[in-house]
Amino acid sequence: MFKTQAARDMACLLDVDHDVVAWTTLVAPAALDGVAIPADLKVEYPDRRELLVVGDDALPLVDEHIRVAQSHGYVVRAVEPQGLQGHRLENARELLRYAKWTVSLSDRVRLLALLDQEGSLPLADCMSAIRSGRDPIAAIAALCLHRFVEIDLDSGRIGPQTRIAPFRA
Repeated sequence: MFKTQAARDMACLLDVDHDVVAWTTLVAPAALDGVAIPADLKVEYPDRRELLVVGDDALPLVDEHIRVAQSHGYVVRAVEPQGLQGHRLENARELLRYAKWTVSLSDRVRLLALLDQEGSLPLADCMSAIRSGRDPIAAIAALCLHRFVEIDLDSGRIGPQTRIAPFRA
Protein backbone atom coordinates (compact mmCIF):
# COMPACT_ATOMS: atom_id res chain seq x y z
CA MET A 1 0.00 0.00 0.00
CA PHE A 2 1.25 3.44 -0.88
CA LYS A 3 -0.06 6.80 0.28
CA THR A 4 0.40 8.39 -3.15
CA GLN A 5 1.28 7.53 -6.74
CA ALA A 6 4.55 9.43 -6.23
CA ALA A 7 5.46 7.11 -3.34
CA ARG A 8 4.69 4.10 -5.57
CA ASP A 9 6.86 5.56 -8.33
CA MET A 10 9.71 6.03 -5.87
CA ALA A 11 9.33 2.39 -4.80
CA CYS A 12 9.65 1.31 -8.46
CA LEU A 13 12.92 3.22 -8.68
CA LEU A 14 14.16 1.66 -5.43
CA ASP A 15 13.45 -1.81 -6.83
CA VAL A 16 15.90 -1.24 -9.69
CA ASP A 17 18.51 0.64 -7.63
CA HIS A 18 21.44 -1.74 -7.16
CA ASP A 19 22.58 0.17 -4.07
CA VAL A 20 19.34 -0.55 -2.17
CA VAL A 21 19.48 -3.54 0.18
CA ALA A 22 15.82 -3.37 1.23
CA TRP A 23 12.90 -0.97 1.46
CA THR A 24 9.44 -0.94 2.98
CA THR A 25 6.42 1.30 2.66
CA LEU A 26 5.15 3.20 5.69
CA VAL A 27 1.39 3.64 5.71
CA ALA A 28 1.51 5.52 9.01
CA PRO A 29 4.16 8.08 9.98
CA ALA A 30 7.35 6.63 11.47
CA ALA A 31 7.07 7.10 15.22
CA LEU A 32 10.46 7.56 16.86
CA ASP A 33 10.64 8.71 20.50
CA GLY A 34 7.01 9.81 20.24
CA VAL A 35 7.69 12.05 17.23
CA ALA A 36 5.67 11.23 14.10
CA ILE A 37 7.89 11.60 11.04
CA PRO A 38 5.72 11.81 7.88
CA ALA A 39 7.81 9.32 5.90
CA ASP A 40 6.43 7.27 3.01
CA LEU A 41 9.28 4.76 2.68
CA LYS A 42 12.05 3.33 4.82
CA VAL A 43 15.15 2.42 2.79
CA GLU A 44 18.25 0.47 3.78
CA TYR A 45 21.56 0.91 1.97
CA PRO A 46 24.80 -0.88 2.87
CA ASP A 47 26.10 2.25 4.63
CA ARG A 48 22.97 4.15 5.74
CA ARG A 49 19.24 4.08 6.42
CA GLU A 50 16.81 6.66 5.08
CA LEU A 51 13.26 7.77 5.72
CA LEU A 52 11.84 9.20 2.49
CA VAL A 53 9.07 11.76 2.36
CA VAL A 54 7.67 11.75 -1.19
CA GLY A 55 5.42 14.44 -2.57
CA ASP A 56 4.66 18.10 -2.23
CA ASP A 57 1.65 17.65 0.01
CA ALA A 58 3.63 15.92 2.78
CA LEU A 59 3.92 17.70 6.08
CA PRO A 60 6.98 19.90 6.09
CA LEU A 61 9.99 18.37 7.75
CA VAL A 62 11.09 20.25 10.82
CA ASP A 63 14.36 20.19 12.70
CA GLU A 64 12.83 17.91 15.34
CA HIS A 65 12.01 15.25 12.71
CA ILE A 66 15.58 15.34 11.42
CA ARG A 67 17.16 15.31 14.90
CA VAL A 68 15.06 12.38 16.15
CA ALA A 69 15.60 10.37 12.95
CA GLN A 70 19.36 10.95 13.14
CA SER A 71 19.41 9.80 16.75
CA HIS A 72 17.99 6.48 15.49
CA GLY A 73 20.49 6.20 12.63
CA TYR A 74 18.26 7.51 9.83
CA VAL A 75 18.71 10.25 7.27
CA VAL A 76 15.45 11.99 6.36
CA ARG A 77 15.15 12.95 2.71
CA ALA A 78 12.36 14.76 0.87
CA VAL A 79 11.73 13.70 -2.74
CA GLU A 80 9.80 15.90 -5.15
CA PRO A 81 7.45 14.01 -7.51
CA GLN A 82 8.71 15.99 -10.52
CA GLY A 83 12.15 14.45 -10.00
CA LEU A 84 10.75 10.95 -10.44
CA GLN A 85 9.79 11.33 -14.11
CA GLY A 86 11.84 10.05 -17.01
CA HIS A 87 13.18 7.00 -18.80
CA ARG A 88 14.42 5.29 -15.63
CA LEU A 89 10.93 5.25 -14.09
CA GLU A 90 9.27 4.08 -17.33
CA ASN A 91 11.85 1.31 -17.71
CA ALA A 92 11.53 0.28 -14.07
CA ARG A 93 7.76 -0.08 -14.44
CA GLU A 94 8.25 -2.25 -17.54
CA LEU A 95 10.82 -4.50 -15.83
CA LEU A 96 8.77 -4.95 -12.66
CA ARG A 97 6.04 -6.72 -14.63
CA TYR A 98 8.46 -9.67 -14.76
CA ALA A 99 9.46 -9.75 -11.08
CA LYS A 100 7.96 -13.22 -10.53
CA TRP A 101 9.15 -14.67 -13.83
CA THR A 102 11.16 -17.87 -13.50
CA VAL A 103 14.25 -18.28 -15.67
CA SER A 104 15.62 -21.75 -16.32
CA LEU A 105 19.09 -22.49 -15.06
CA SER A 106 20.28 -23.31 -18.58
CA ASP A 107 19.08 -19.95 -19.94
CA ARG A 108 20.66 -18.08 -17.04
CA VAL A 109 24.01 -19.85 -17.42
CA ARG A 110 23.95 -19.45 -21.22
CA LEU A 111 23.32 -15.69 -21.00
CA LEU A 112 25.88 -15.14 -18.22
CA ALA A 113 28.51 -17.10 -20.16
CA LEU A 114 27.82 -14.99 -23.27
CA LEU A 115 28.14 -11.76 -21.27
CA ASP A 116 31.29 -12.99 -19.51
CA GLN A 117 32.81 -13.60 -22.93
CA GLU A 118 31.65 -10.35 -24.58
CA GLY A 119 31.43 -7.92 -21.63
CA SER A 120 28.20 -6.26 -22.66
CA LEU A 121 25.84 -6.68 -25.59
CA PRO A 122 22.73 -5.08 -27.05
CA LEU A 123 19.48 -6.57 -25.79
CA ALA A 124 18.68 -7.94 -29.27
CA ASP A 125 21.87 -10.05 -29.20
CA CYS A 126 21.19 -11.31 -25.67
CA MET A 127 17.76 -12.58 -26.64
CA SER A 128 19.33 -15.37 -28.70
CA ALA A 129 20.81 -16.89 -25.51
CA ILE A 130 17.31 -17.54 -24.14
CA ARG A 131 16.12 -20.81 -25.68
CA SER A 132 13.47 -22.06 -23.32
CA GLY A 133 10.78 -21.19 -25.87
CA ARG A 134 9.31 -18.64 -23.53
CA ASP A 135 9.55 -14.85 -23.67
CA PRO A 136 13.27 -13.88 -23.86
CA ILE A 137 12.55 -10.28 -22.79
CA ALA A 138 10.81 -11.56 -19.65
CA ALA A 139 13.78 -13.79 -18.84
CA ILE A 140 16.31 -10.97 -19.25
CA ALA A 141 14.13 -8.58 -17.23
CA ALA A 142 13.82 -11.14 -14.42
CA LEU A 143 17.59 -11.69 -14.43
CA CYS A 144 18.05 -7.93 -14.11
CA LEU A 145 15.63 -7.69 -11.20
CA HIS A 146 17.39 -10.59 -9.47
CA ARG A 147 20.74 -8.88 -10.04
CA PHE A 148 22.35 -11.35 -12.40
CA VAL A 149 22.60 -8.78 -15.22
CA GLU A 150 22.43 -4.99 -15.51
CA ILE A 151 20.32 -3.12 -18.05
CA ASP A 152 21.00 0.49 -19.01
CA LEU A 153 17.84 2.18 -17.74
CA ASP A 154 18.89 5.79 -18.19
CA SER A 155 19.84 6.32 -21.85
CA GLY A 156 16.31 5.89 -23.22
CA ARG A 157 13.41 3.47 -23.32
CA ILE A 158 14.46 -0.17 -23.33
CA GLY A 159 14.88 -1.30 -26.93
CA PRO A 160 16.98 -3.56 -29.18
CA GLN A 161 20.17 -1.51 -28.68
CA THR A 162 19.87 -1.21 -24.87
CA ARG A 163 23.08 -2.49 -23.32
CA ILE A 164 23.05 -5.59 -21.11
CA ALA A 165 26.07 -6.41 -18.94
CA PRO A 166 26.92 -8.85 -16.14
CA PHE A 167 25.88 -7.49 -12.73
CA ARG A 168 28.74 -5.91 -10.83
CA ALA A 169 28.15 -5.39 -7.14
